[in-house]
Amino acid sequence: MKISFYNGVSGLVAYQEELNRVSNNVANANTVGFKPSQSTFSALLHTRMAVNSETQPLTGHGVRIQAPRLLCQQGAALQTGHSLDFALMGEGFFAVERPDGSTAYTRSGAFDISMEGDSGYLVTSDGAYVLDRRGRRIEVEPEDRDSPLDLEGLAEQIGVYAIPNPYGLEPVGGNCYVTTAPSGEAEAMDEGAYQLLQGTLEQSAVNLSDEMVSVIAAQRAFQLNAKLVQTADELEQTVNNLR
Repeated sequence: MKISFYNGVSGLVAYQEELNRVSNNVANANTVGFKPSQSTFSALLHTRMAVNSETQPLTGHGVRIQAPRLLCQQGAALQTGHSLDFALMGEGFFAVERPDGSTAYTRSGAFDISMEGDSGYLVTSDGAYVLDRRGRRIEVEPEDRDSPLDLEGLAEQIGVYAIPNPYGLEPVGGNCYVTTAPSGEAEAMDEGAYQLLQGTLEQSAVNLSDEMVSVIAAQRAFQLNAKLVQTADELEQTVNNLR
């Protein structure tokens, strides 16, 4: 009966994490350039049992959720007419410099200008510097002292980077990702190898219909495992009362 507890509790933990993942996807249904994640489950704690056959020598006790896998499907393009909005169509990521100096990657092209003295720098909505193909900050200067900032040619300055395996990227918050060993190192893409649209934003790739189905499945599985724990507890009480 202890095995029943292990199975039920592991299921409760796993499907609670699944509900958290789905909640994050739904919460970002309107986040520019957001890519949803998908979970997979695997058996937990295998034990060798004498009653098993030679071809099936192990039995599982519970379940665990593996690291969510990033889904990199293209989001819909929305024309905004704003000169600081950019959308990547197809592969590629924007590179940004985080506050700690490290480099992260994002699909969100909702940029802004941060003024530092007489010069401005292209930044993300949360203040991270957007980088060019050489990993440098993109400076935007006025044509002269009495002119507004020159936003012409920004599309040619913005760096777009290819990730060998984008599914291996690790989310770090703020709709940004960092490279890992499975994802491989990012490399700057040559101009003409990607399509960058100015005055356009890539919408979130979350499919709310799919997420609602995932919510229902996770809730039912959570309830089933809660019932398993309750039943195991009742059986344990019955056994104890027989002593």
